[in-house]
Amino acid sequence: MTAFECTLCGKCCMHAGGELIEIEKRLTSRDYLCRQKIVGGTFRARVEERFLDAFRDTSKNDKHPSWCPFLRGLPGEEGKYVCTVHGSRPLICRSYFCCTMRIFAGDGREVGRVKGRRSLDTEDDALRRCWEESVVPLGTDDDIAWQSEVAMILGRAGYRIDAYE
Repeated sequence: MTAFECTLCGKCCMHAGGELIEIEKRLTSRDYLCRQKIVGGTFRARVEERFLDAFRDTSKNDKHPSWCPFLRGLPGEEGKYVCTVHGSRPLICRSYFCCTMRIFAGDGREVGRVKGRRSLDTEDDALRRCWEESVVPLGTDDDIAWQSEVAMILGRAGYRIDAYE
């Protein structure tokens, strides 16, 4: 298994963030008392020093109420987003991975992701066909054995996988 590495796409915090976290009170210029909407309870979030300027720019967040209140665009990096409170984010965020597997073509390009338990997300027609014909029929509930089988199947088709715990 490979350690999960975030690509800073921000998608996880764009679609569910506003439903998970609500700022209840500003405590200091960097500290906020927040409520976890789904699981209940509160936590203290601290905006990291290196992201203070980005956090102060709310122009994108104002247009997107579904975004997490702490998600911001990474300055100078178009299409990259950061959690400005990464070090103090709540457990629900610490436990989340956007995918359980990434699939790469022979040239190293990411061409697919497995989301949830075993749902493929791809624009690659050949990968989709291989998945539907050879991976979907696999009958095991053992995730480790399943990942091993998937790695062999996709490897024979010219793909490489990174699987995450």
